[in-house]
Amino acid sequence: MTERLENLAVVVPVREGSTRVRDKVLLPFTEEHNLLQWKLTQLLEVLPGENIFVSTDSDRLKAAAREIGVSVHDREEYLCRGHVASFTEVITGIVEDIPHPYIAWVTVVVPLMSPAQYEEGFRLFFDSVVRDRAHDSLVSVNLLKEYFWNDAGPLNYRADRNHTISQDLPNIYRVTNGLYMRDRESILRDGYFLGPNPYRHVVDKIAGVDIDEWVDYQMARALLPVYRQNLAER
Repeated sequence: MTERLENLAVVVPVREGSTRVRDKVLLPFTEEHNLLQWKLTQLLEVLPGENIFVSTDSDRLKAAAREIGVSVHDREEYLCRGHVASFTEVITGIVEDIPHPYIAWVTVVVPLMSPAQYEEGFRLFFDSVVRDRAHDSLVSVNLLKEYFWNDAGPLNYRADRNHTISQDLPNIYRVTNGLYMRDRESILRDGYFLGPNPYRHVVDKIAGVDIDEWVDYQMARALLPVYRQNLAER
């Protein structure tokens, strides 16, 4: 596994100027770390700092990355302006500067995905995608056994006397936004970090908490004791 990880780069894209939660990546998360520092300390348990690239145009965020011992990718200012550059431009504009053959895209705003879960995801990627070629990429997901509706009615069950118990519902997967993985060449060719047949890396619910709004941040911090207890029990 160590030799394979030498070919892997983790991209951590961050920028200042979040609209819904101001300076989100710099919010305090633990007693010692803000969200950016917390994510980098998690990743450093799995990979050396030279394989972890904080991609940003912010001098403040670059300094924070260097202080904690990881690499910095100097992203063009255009690629950091919210809703100006397309997502494909952002992805390819970063990845084209990263020389490693395999890329993991990791977000700071999914703080409760543990180092062990990243390590598991990396192993599954190299086994299922690189070695076996059974899949073309990897994405972290939550498996949802819940009842879903759209404007037309129920999607995955019948809301009548033929009601299905939750355990027997069909599998529906929610992308957690925690981990995406693909080979660099395919990312640059297709402009996206997933292919049509990704391996679904199922993680627990707590690892799927994504800080999009202020209440998500409050919820993630409240769940820290549960996260730490889960680590202690492994």
